[in-house]
Amino acid sequence: MALQTYSYMGKGKIYLRSTSGGGAMPIGNCSALTLSVETNSVSQPNYQVPGGGVANEIQRIATVGLAMTMLEFRPKNLQIALRGTVAAIVAAAVTDERHEAYADGLVAFDHVPDKGETITVTHDPDGTPEVLAEGVDYQVTGAGIVMLDSENYLDGDEIAVAYTKVTGNAIEAMTGSGDEYELIFDGLNEAETDKAVIIRVHRVKWSPTSGLGFIGEDFGELPLEGSVLVDSTKSGAGVSQYFKVTFADE
Repeated sequence: MALQTYSYMGKGKIYLRSTSGGGAMPIGNCSALTLSVETNSVSQPNYQVPGGGVANEIQRIATVGLAMTMLEFRPKNLQIALRGTVAAIVAAAVTDERHEAYADGLVAFDHVPDKGETITVTHDPDGTPEVLAEGVDYQVTGAGIVMLDSENYLDGDEIAVAYTKVTGNAIEAMTGSGDEYELIFDGLNEAETDKAVIIRVHRVKWSPTSGLGFIGEDFGELPLEGSVLVDSTKSGAGVSQYFKVTFADE
């Protein structure tokens, strides 16, 4: 009989399903998935011999933790990491959006402008309206416009902008209560001819991400840590209320 080895090198897809309902949705490429268990110990000292020691010990589960590193900044992933809410943005015309103009200052629009469409900037819209010129009075950026040092306006003057906002998603951070999720790892063991490895974490609550870098030389990462909570719906002898790991033999 061939010797059975138990080496492990995991790869696979991770799905999250809100325990409030809905389907298990993929979160994309991840570089790490780690489960951890911390215990509290209660020890009974040995008083029967010189030198002491421990006569008995009880270990109780303190916390079960779950950590993963997501590599895709999907709106849903950011919503979870920032404990926020996501709102879809539909392309539409924006008119008469008011701002103040300052030389060399950024005028950040309320929405992301479509730079392929016309952007109109009007000085003194409620007095003597005058349309300002791109390249003379302002430059278009991703967030709006940067005002140029021009004689056609004074610092603090009001301007009105009209543009087309692009489609997208807006994530409002720290506006949600933090949903609970079931996590399913649809994995394989690359070290054992790609045999299936399935993990089901019944109930996890994520903490807001500890780091979210938006400038760097490497691909962005989205680290998450959470607590695995007891799922009281799981019962019976030998049934875990925390998580289940299944390794396939074939």
